[in-house]
Amino acid sequence: MNKIAKFLISFGVFVVICAVALNWFVHSEVRKELDRTVAQTPGLTLTYDNLSVDIYDHMVTLENVNATLPSGQHFSADTLRIDDFDQRNPIPHHAHATASRLSCAVTPENFGEWTDIMLKSGIDSIVGNIELDYTYDATNGILTLETLSMDDPKLGHAMLTCAVDGIDLNDMRLEQLVGLRLDNATLRFTDRSLTKTVVRNWSAAMNMSETLTVATIQHELAGLAEHAASKENDVAEDVMLGLRRFMGDPATMTVSISPKEPFPVLYFFMGRDIFETMQLLNMKIVTTSSDGI
Repeated sequence: MNKIAKFLISFGVFVVICAVALNWFVHSEVRKELDRTVAQTPGLTLTYDNLSVDIYDHMVTLENVNATLPSGQHFSADTLRIDDFDQRNPIPHHAHATASRLSCAVTPENFGEWTDIMLKSGIDSIVGNIELDYTYDATNGILTLETLSMDDPKLGHAMLTCAVDGIDLNDMRLEQLVGLRLDNATLRFTDRSLTKTVVRNWSAAMNMSETLTVATIQHELAGLAEHAASKENDVAEDVMLGLRRFMGDPATMTVSISPKEPFPVLYFFMGRDIFETMQLLNMKIVTTSSDGI
């Protein structure tokens, strides 16, 4: 074996040893930093069975995760993968994470005032894969939610994108809510059994057949569309007709808003007329449902 071959083999062994050592070091440091951050965050608890680090793909993976957030929400997941995370700021300016088989029970801690409605509609848990991807432009104060998606094999798939301005992640204060403005948003939902589950439970509660329940809901939505038309509010009329189509034939529905001017989030809490709000938001609904009218 010549000297060049020996050098190459020795160098290869050296690289492997360095890679293993570096991976061990990063693994150890990531675990310590994660545990330190959790311990220093009031109200946050996090347990997991295993943590692994892929230094080449810049990915951290946690297995069998159980977490309780400071706000009280609790969830568990088979795996949680983080492959993009801003480490320069206390509140990350960008992050991308995915979770497989994330389970979230329908409780007041997790869903607040929606809990009772969801339980009465036959939904006691949300279980599925989730993805979160966002970026923050500190110069312009714009938070862009690139993707927030939840794929529940039983209920359906929902994906939200939006942009909010007037936010300062470096100095988060409650009074910031006054200045938040919604630039745009899109919610795309593909139904699997969510609508059927809700209709079935509403039918039982009202002692009506499922067919009559759907017909009643469609009738109410048609009435709201007529009311919007009488106010010359084409935007709200089209939204109500879109919802009517979807209820008759649940498939895929895309709800989008694109206001001419950024919409103050505070308006949602001021008791404004819902039809006026739809018009200001320039709301649209597109469905793949058949008309059925």
